[in-house]
Amino acid sequence: MKKLLPVAIVVVLLAASIAISHSARAYAQQTVIPAWIKRTAQWWSENQTGDSDFLNAIQYLINQNILRTAPSGNAVYQHGANSTGQNSSQMAQELDDLQARYQTLQSKYNTLLQEVKSITSESSAASENNDSIYAVAVRPVIQSDGFFETTTYQGSVLKISVEIRDGSGLVLVNTAIPTGVDFQSSARTAVQVAQNVTGMDLSKKDVIFSISSNNNEDLQAVDGGSAGGAMTVLLVSDLLGKPINQHVLMTGTIQPDGTIGQIGAAPEKADAAGRFGAKVFLVPQGQAIISVQNCTQKTEGPITYQTCTMEQKPLSPLMENKYGMKVVEIGNIRDALGYFNSP
Repeated sequence: MKKLLPVAIVVVLLAASIAISHSARAYAQQTVIPAWIKRTAQWWSENQTGDSDFLNAIQYLINQNILRTAPSGNAVYQHGANSTGQNSSQMAQELDDLQARYQTLQSKYNTLLQEVKSITSESSAASENNDSIYAVAVRPVIQSDGFFETTTYQGSVLKISVEIRDGSGLVLVNTAIPTGVDFQSSARTAVQVAQNVTGMDLSKKDVIFSISSNNNEDLQAVDGGSAGGAMTVLLVSDLLGKPINQHVLMTGTIQPDGTIGQIGAAPEKADAAGRFGAKVFLVPQGQAIISVQNCTQKTEGPITYQTCTMEQKPLSPLMENKYGMKVVEIGNIRDALGYFNSP
């Protein structure tokens, strides 16, 4: 953006040079503003030279008595000893008019500058809030008693960040350890769905997802698609400039049509979300349940028989009693956005 002050000064200098040329028809003697002064003023207005060069040029005009400061504070140009009082008065009036116009422009510029700063500040705050989201995954834990091995699953909370740059439509993933094919595929699907939801074209942008965790072992959990829904929420929120409620966590894959796909180990993930401090945990449709084993015993003589059955129970009451966290089923990405973008 060109500077406002030098633009006004350049206009003054040009007006002075025109007045000087006009006076030359009536007077033999004249003082001409050097061409290098005009070039310096133009270059400074276009940010092609420094402030010191421009000030030196103005100082030269003052030293040569071409430009002087009147008692009113306005600049007055001298263009020959034979100038009439009428010409001086006319020049002073022109300078006053230019000064008034400059002050008006300066006032409008200051107002616009404040508005731009305000918008930039709000945008920066929103960006800081929107560039990351927490997702829940699980990692296998193998236990051995020396003879038998059993595998259980432990929930882990991962932080996913996104950055959008000018580029050629690449979708990149950045983690401390290599991620699996499922995660890469989920990242690409997240970008596709985000474009459909927002109506924005990312073909000339590169989207970079980054995964981090307090424990790098937890990053093994990203070798799957269960973080796809969270990535999509993050990207859509970032593109639309909407805040993300960090008290909401989710798990679920993302499908090209925007639906949230099934995942495994929902109870373990819910437990990790509750320990993290979430107030709402979103799971795919039909998965807000937990399998509870009920066993009964019956003794007949010296033999005791035990019969066990699995019973499906709602997961939310258990998590509410344990952590004060609700477990909610969602069907598509718009359902998820309704929770994440609400205060």
